[in-house]
Amino acid sequence: MDGREWRVRVLGLAQLCGPDGQRVRLERRTAALLAWLALQGPSPKFALASLLWPDSPPTTVRSNLRQLLRRLRVATEDAPLVEGDAERLALVSPASVDAACLKAATEARAHAEALACMDSEGNTLLAGFDFDDCPELARWLDGARAGIEGWVREAREARIAQLTAAGDWTAALGLAQAWARQEPESEQAGRHLIRLHYLQGDRGAALATFEHLRDVLDRELGVTPMPETLALVREVEQAPPRSRSVPGARPSLPLSVLRPPVLVGRDAAWRQLEAGWEAGQLLFISGEPGSGKTRLAEEFAATQGRWGRIEARAGDRDVPFASQARAFRTQLRRWPDVKLPDWVRTELSRILPELGDARLLPPLASEAGTLRFYDAIVAALQLLHEHEDISVADDVQYWDAASARAFTFALSRLADTAPPGARSLRFIDCYRRGELSPETRVHVAGLVEAGLARVVEVDALTDEDVKRMVAGMGLPGAEAHLEALARYTGGNPLYVVETLKHLLETDSLHREWPQRLPPPGRVGPLIQRRLEGLSPLALQCARLAALAGAFFRTSLVAGGLQVMQAEAHEALAELEAAQVLMGERFSHDLVMEAVLAGMGPGEERVLHARLASVFEEDGAPPILLAHHWLGAGRTERALPHLLASARSDEQVLPPELAAEHYARAASLMLSLGQHEDAVQARAAEARCRLQATSTGVLTPGPPAGPGARGRRG
Repeated sequence: MDGREWRVRVLGLAQLCGPDGQRVRLERRTAALLAWLALQGPSPKFALASLLWPDSPPTTVRSNLRQLLRRLRVATEDAPLVEGDAERLALVSPASVDAACLKAATEARAHAEALACMDSEGNTLLAGFDFDDCPELARWLDGARAGIEGWVREAREARIAQLTAAGDWTAALGLAQAWARQEPESEQAGRHLIRLHYLQGDRGAALATFEHLRDVLDRELGVTPMPETLALVREVEQAPPRSRSVPGARPSLPLSVLRPPVLVGRDAAWRQLEAGWEAGQLLFISGEPGSGKTRLAEEFAATQGRWGRIEARAGDRDVPFASQARAFRTQLRRWPDVKLPDWVRTELSRILPELGDARLLPPLASEAGTLRFYDAIVAALQLLHEHEDISVADDVQYWDAASARAFTFALSRLADTAPPGARSLRFIDCYRRGELSPETRVHVAGLVEAGLARVVEVDALTDEDVKRMVAGMGLPGAEAHLEALARYTGGNPLYVVETLKHLLETDSLHREWPQRLPPPGRVGPLIQRRLEGLSPLALQCARLAALAGAFFRTSLVAGGLQVMQAEAHEALAELEAAQVLMGERFSHDLVMEAVLAGMGPGEERVLHARLASVFEEDGAPPILLAHHWLGAGRTERALPHLLASARSDEQVLPPELAAEHYARAASLMLSLGQHEDAVQARAAEARCRLQATSTGVLTPGPPAGPGARGRRG
């Protein structure tokens, strides 16, 4: 395939990829036409057009097709993708379309090539599109999606088997981990992970993988593992230990240290949660980092009904609607059969580009337009949570302001429109004590004073609680250190766990209490010591993940660190085994903070620059590119992206968000001596602020995260 030609992606987010890095999102029918030709080959022109416009007369169908092909030609700057005559249409170069490449590789049983055709973020054909208005096309799409899922599964199975048989367990493990990240409920992927961890001599990781899989199956599908999965686990448990395949690798940590089996010291908090639940109140759980807020929320929610979890992440505050977009993506993955109405999909494309092309939407320049956008969020919330009773929202202190306002408005609207006596969705919000904004703290206090909410404080464990917690882990030798552990950790559950990890990895459980430990009550230095035991590449990988923050993807590692894919997989596997990363997120925020604290300014700038370059190639949001170029100390590279973000926000999001970006751009322009440009940016900022004032205020009060408003019941 010519490296200078346009390429077409219809697996995942449908888009055109230009030879100079251009990214053009494909309109729904254009994407469908290209996908059809990629999988079906040359086709009768009128019959294909009739699938796209089934209810239109022949003259209109032909006219619509001509316009579609013309727009496609304009989008590719006159580069031809489709050719044809009066009767038929065909792709000029099938090798330029990912689905056609996947089909050809599958037919040739070239499994590695088949896997290379897929985007790391997903392989659903025409992801985010549905064709309820085109029934015949919709039926074809359902079958085509099922066929592609089968091809991908076959390729993964065969390639993992090939690599395993060849003894390349690291590469096989990387493939299995990527599979499990995309399909966490797949027992096929889970069995491969269990087997490969065991083959590498890491029985603890194999059994931890099984426990995680069992939890996912129970929570998401309400089923138990299949007999063949249980048989494999019994085999792993009963088989003799294998030596580890990686020389000098750290000893595996027991599963009980990853997740202590017993929840201790939370009886009083549990009673408060029960009282708040019975009173129909919103529940907030507050505590110090590592105090066990999330686990308490999840275990309580599990006793009250069907529940799901959404989360904010460090870095969300810098990107408008980052938290809300992640919450919706989480729910869309959890409930893929939910059909959002077209008008909802269209409005949500302002924050979820995979649902449509927001550039075709009018700006939110009026109160009616803004209200329609927020009403779409309300409708999506209703549909995406209709199978749940409780939603646990974690790390609310990171929730970006735009998401919080939208969510708060949505919940107040849900409360106003719900039928009397109907069962409502309940929220449990977790946040770090003392890290909410002043306005949010006032808002939460108002809800509590009005009797609508209850804040449950999670305090440190007592010495007796620490003893019960450690006893439940079943670690030989730990009983000798119980008093020292309680004193040293101050009763913080995460500190207890991290201290035990340190003792295990330094083979100190059966010795006297170490004399040289960081000062009591500080877990960061202890985590730093654990990080020092990582290989240089794994440590760099952790630092890249920490700087990427909420936008980290494992697919960034090879390009960001300029290493081979197999090396990237090995580094990621090491981080998972060391319980630094869990999938694509850190095992705890404190681990991420320790990684960031261990970086020097020079390395930070280098990694920011690499992330900016990789994100540019991936067509990431301009505000993200601006953030990383600024982190790299390249203000001149950041400015165009910051302005692009402001112009984009002005077109598709509430105008006050664009105003903030114009203001920031103006300040940077002044620092570079670009005074005339700064004046223009200030004028644009003023225009947006005036527009924001004229649209009226649609969202109530200061935001307090997802559970800030709602009704009893």
